[in-house]
Amino acid sequence: MLPGLCKLASLKQRKSLFGSLSGARLRANGVLVCREIKIFLFPGYTMFRSYLAAVRELPHPPRLFLIFTAVNVFSWQCIAGQALVLFARALNMPPAWVGLLLSFLPISMLLVVFAVPLVEWLGPRKLLMWTWLGRNILALSVFLLPWAVLRWGESGGWHVLLFATLAFSLIRAIGVGAWYPWLHEIVPRPLLGSYFSIEAAMSQVVMIVVTLGMALILGLGQGLSRFFLLYAAGIGAGLWSVQLVRKIPGGRRRIAEIGAEARSPALREALADREYRRFFILAMLGIASLMWLNAASVMYLRDMLFYSETTIMLLLGAGGIGVACTVHYWGRAADRFGSVPAMIQLLAAHALLAFAWWGLLPGGRMTGLLALPIIVFSAIFNIAFTMVSARGMLCRVRDEGRVAYTSLWILGVSTANGLPPILAGLLIDHLGLLGFRLCFCIAGALGLVAAGFMYGLSPEEGKPPIGELHHLIRPGQPLRSLGRVFWITLGFGEKK
Repeated sequence: MLPGLCKLASLKQRKSLFGSLSGARLRANGVLVCREIKIFLFPGYTMFRSYLAAVRELPHPPRLFLIFTAVNVFSWQCIAGQALVLFARALNMPPAWVGLLLSFLPISMLLVVFAVPLVEWLGPRKLLMWTWLGRNILALSVFLLPWAVLRWGESGGWHVLLFATLAFSLIRAIGVGAWYPWLHEIVPRPLLGSYFSIEAAMSQVVMIVVTLGMALILGLGQGLSRFFLLYAAGIGAGLWSVQLVRKIPGGRRRIAEIGAEARSPALREALADREYRRFFILAMLGIASLMWLNAASVMYLRDMLFYSETTIMLLLGAGGIGVACTVHYWGRAADRFGSVPAMIQLLAAHALLAFAWWGLLPGGRMTGLLALPIIVFSAIFNIAFTMVSARGMLCRVRDEGRVAYTSLWILGVSTANGLPPILAGLLIDHLGLLGFRLCFCIAGALGLVAAGFMYGLSPEEGKPPIGELHHLIRPGQPLRSLGRVFWITLGFGEKK
């Protein structure tokens, strides 16, 4: 009797506890609880599943292009990334020459204007394949550096490194003109935001891994062989990327483009598109505001806050991790509501963070605590805005003029990224701490002005107008709007 009574009591307790829940519902709740425990204990679990689901949504050609992009980022970082400055200084190259070396990559991108007829004549696939092969072959000239040093001394090595970097940059600039037209062809428009968010996160992960690998290799000794090892890895990956280009579908020359007009009329036609022109100008102002902060921030950490190179790299690495973990939320938001609302939110938030750099006072008590979140969220909003604006550009590109539209975009991005560092350097050189603060003010003011004018942009086809998104953007309640930006960044606003 006693076991039976205990069993009866247990059944009554279960019934009172769970009510009328069925066994299937109990199992469903158990699965839900386990899932919530996984999300709580392992944040990376949710991020990985989200990215995996987004990749599965993409067709096969964009997936192959993502693989090519990952290999290309690895190659580019080894040849012209952060180690290039260390390579130059190991050769005792003067700082002025190092500045010239670093200017090759952004300034050479202006040559993309000459890629318009080449893309129309050869098609994106052939142009990208031949230029990527050519840039890696010319980069091999860096291995002549020991011979040049023996023949002409250190200056001979400087000239070889300058030539290898310049040749790599020039050929790359011509080939980049084929990048966006090919993406415009193979990525479905509703998935552009998802694609660019995956690309941004993947690039950040590759860059973090490459940075750690570089730190290990450069710590092996003091000779130049360390840098040649990095170059060899980069060139090897670059040659592999050429093989990957051949496997990506599409990218062939269009028959309608064979008789296209000359380069100048094609670009003028793109500028004559009023809707595209307004979007282009405001996006370039936004990118310029990002670059004003980028140009001053690292030097401010080193020269004013006296952070060591290791500390700065760790902070930048934390920013890269933040980008990889959160940027896909903004890609999905852009796919759902359009790029313009996301651009307004991201640019305004980045502008406010630019003003927050004033709070990082040299020797201040709160500087150490504020530096990490300011740097991490600045990096997140920077990359997310760049990604979302590129998506918005492709959504406004017409099929018949895709080469001219995308080449004009690359030309504008190169200018917006190239001018602020020069001007910021002049301000900092002449004014010191005041110059840094002026850079932060210019970044913040320019970002807020550009974000304000973006309210006048027309929405993308099938997307709601700005006025209907009052739950996302509230100009009269800036703190609430800023809170919404952080809410989306952390992934909590995705359902709304």
